[in-house]
Amino acid sequence: MGRIHKNRLQRIPMLMLAASAFFTAGAAHAWPQAPVRIVVPFSPGGTTDLLGRLAAEGLRAELGSEVIVENKAGAGGNIGAAEVARAKPDGYTLLLGTPGTQIINTLVYKRTGYNAQKDFAPVAYIAEVPNVILASPGAGMDSIADLIKRAKEAPTSLNWGSPGVGSTGHLALELLKQKTGINVNHIPYKGASQATNDLLGGQIQLSGDNLPTALSFIKSGKLKALGVTSRTPAASAPDIAPVAATVPDYELTSWFVLMAPENTPKAVIASLNAAVNKWLQKPETQQRLQGQAAKPIGGTPEQLAAHLAKEQTKYEVLVRNAGIQPK
Repeated sequence: MGRIHKNRLQRIPMLMLAASAFFTAGAAHAWPQAPVRIVVPFSPGGTTDLLGRLAAEGLRAELGSEVIVENKAGAGGNIGAAEVARAKPDGYTLLLGTPGTQIINTLVYKRTGYNAQKDFAPVAYIAEVPNVILASPGAGMDSIADLIKRAKEAPTSLNWGSPGVGSTGHLALELLKQKTGINVNHIPYKGASQATNDLLGGQIQLSGDNLPTALSFIKSGKLKALGVTSRTPAASAPDIAPVAATVPDYELTSWFVLMAPENTPKAVIASLNAAVNKWLQKPETQQRLQGQAAKPIGGTPEQLAAHLAKEQTKYEVLVRNAGIQPK
């Protein structure tokens, strides 16, 4: 009798390990069992918010679970990104990452509140969006060639507004300056809407913004599109020529990626990645994204990691050559 009892005691640790493995596998298999939260690290109404809500809608259908968007704006995206970095790595809190949160902020801020390269696990590459170089209709410029000519004839006479130092709208200018040798004054604003208002009012002559948020102003004739920053024209605005048609090798697009806290179970990341890719492959999804000037991408977490590494190198060179000092 004592021998049987002893054998049972010896088996308890093994049974506990087996049970733990069973329930862990079962939990991963059954995920999600609660609402999934996508943190958009910017205010409502912008491109990041728009794509975040489209992704939430698509994932809601694919996962069969509630997926909500929560806007956590501030510090160029750092506040929302830091919150996700500190979240429990269970797949229920995700970040809609951008070039700012994942790369640029680490180069232009002394402190971000997170480590972009260590605190996140890549999940899926959702979409790419070109920026567009805009001019006030009263500025008398119709193309990138006009901009370059004006800047060379009257150096520092042109003012370019951006959503802030280190934004893609700012770095689009810095890349143009580095590739053409022109000198244009940079005017940083606290957000894209303020820059757009001054551009509409003629207080500044130029700005850089995401194409989706600028498209209505372009189509109405309130702003002039000089060129898109992608290598090829955007499907939603094929008549806007790429800057690269005038300035060889010019390219600086915004991208939007789904990131999870580091150490999120691989099975959960695989489920999320599969759901995103299934959603992106639907014709209606592609049509809706392209209608917003966004190009659907997709792919594996490994491919996303490679993309981030490549972009890291590109932005490090661009920021260093622009002389931008961390603030």
